[in-house]
Amino acid sequence: MDPHTPRLHHGPRPRHPGMTFAVVNGSAFGAHLLLACAADAFMARRVWGEATVGMLALLLQGSLLVWTAVRYDRHADERRASQGQVGC
Repeated sequence: MDPHTPRLHHGPRPRHPGMTFAVVNGSAFGAHLLLACAADAFMARRVWGEATVGMLALLLQGSLLVWTAVRYDRHADERRASQGQVGC
């Protein structure tokens, strides 16, 4: 496939995926830290069984980290392939 041909069903990629990765995960961490420090009663509220809001927020933050890391890795693989490099 020609690297200049637009791919179907894909939105535009950010110019600096490393910066996007850092901003998204850094802001999620900052929000979680701020809530943990300022709203400890809210974060300790039980949602279901032994699960609290804080535990669910941490799971959400971890999922966001994995999702953005996968996107960043895919972008790095595409960039390497377009430059003709093979392997890891």
